[in-house]
Amino acid sequence: MVLLVTVILAFMGGAAWGADWPKDVTVISPAPGASVHMVLVGVGGVVQKYTPIENWIVQPLGGPKLWLPMMKAGQCNFANHSAADILNAFLGRGLYAKMGPMPVRTVGAGHDYMFMFWTTPNSGIKAVSDLKGKVVYIKFKANPMFTEMAENQLASAGLTFDDLKSVLAFSSIKEAMRDLIEGRVDALLYPVVPGAVMQINEAKGECVFVNLTEKQADFVKERMEGYYIDDIPANDPRYRNKSAVPNAVCYQNAMFTSVKTDPDVVYGVAKAIYEHSDEFADTHPAAKYWSLKHRPVALAVPYHEGSIRFFKEKGLWTAEAQAYQAKTLKRQEEVLKGQ
Repeated sequence: MVLLVTVILAFMGGAAWGADWPKDVTVISPAPGASVHMVLVGVGGVVQKYTPIENWIVQPLGGPKLWLPMMKAGQCNFANHSAADILNAFLGRGLYAKMGPMPVRTVGAGHDYMFMFWTTPNSGIKAVSDLKGKVVYIKFKANPMFTEMAENQLASAGLTFDDLKSVLAFSSIKEAMRDLIEGRVDALLYPVVPGAVMQINEAKGECVFVNLTEKQADFVKERMEGYYIDDIPANDPRYRNKSAVPNAVCYQNAMFTSVKTDPDVVYGVAKAIYEHSDEFADTHPAAKYWSLKHRPVALAVPYHEGSIRFFKEKGLWTAEAQAYQAKTLKRQEEVLKGQ
């Protein structure tokens, strides 16, 4: 009798999950020192605690040009990136045109990023136009969003890459930050990482963000769907900026998975993250924004059906979200038909 009860309970437990859960999942982050990497490590604690996934393996391999083909081939399970940039990959446009539309879906969205040029007080750079003739870190491995953002922010001031003294590539924020502090480069373009900003503040007095005018910010926003403009106050805890940054170009970070991922697995991962966000909120300053109280539903890349089920249960999947979902899926379908 005891054995029968045990079998029944085991069956009920398995049925409750309703999926063939993987023991190990591979999760891609851009780089070891990035905020995204630290958030993903923190998230892994609740995923392993509240789902059958035993090993949430975060690998800092680089940008979406690397992990999107991996995800399509079933070689990784989840990845985090700019929701605005992955919309380009979803539609197979811009710097993702050669890859074609990607079969990717959003799991959920979290912290915001200010995506600006950084410099130091002694550089003399105060406006985008001051970047002319300067040495700048712009290109980041397998991550075309850097090139696109740089082109548009420079273009807002009538500049191109040819107007810079050098356009350099880098492989980590630590490398770029060190070279900025030591004067080997004049500026760098990177989504703002508070820890790096604090180190530059200490070494150089202040990490300076190259401000855009309102007109320049609108120029960038019009050309980069999914980004938004915000006025960042001084000493914002998300960015550790000493001075206010008006007209900042921003985006929301999101987690992505393949359209083929089991809906029950995606539902379970989303549920673990957003129902237990308080358990990893202190792992990084950005982690607390992975919360139902922030903006978990970002209107960029369409959501996975597993996530939609979860957000419907929470009353967060709105008619606006459903209409956007349908419209954006249709946009991809039309692109695929035209190939």
